Amino acid sequence: MKTIALMTISLAMAGCSLFQPAWHWSRPGASEADYEVDIRFCKSQTDQAIDGTVTNASVRRIHGCMERRGWRKVENE
Repeated sequence: MKTIALMTISLAMAGCSLFQPAWHWSRPGASEADYEVDIRFCKSQTDQAIDGTVTNASVRRIHGCMERRGWRKVENE
């Protein structure tokens, strides 16, 4: 029983790591609050479907917006 529980926990943890991006947004001197304002603004500028569906095109527009606002993708360590 312990073996099954450990295997289940291990698989769950491995699965969670698949959803963690390998990078994060960074801008010198910016705070978490600055990030929240900018990401909210950039998301509002996309034309996502009314049902909230996110497409590759909308993600590219969000990323472009963030980059224009001075943010850069940085690999996680």
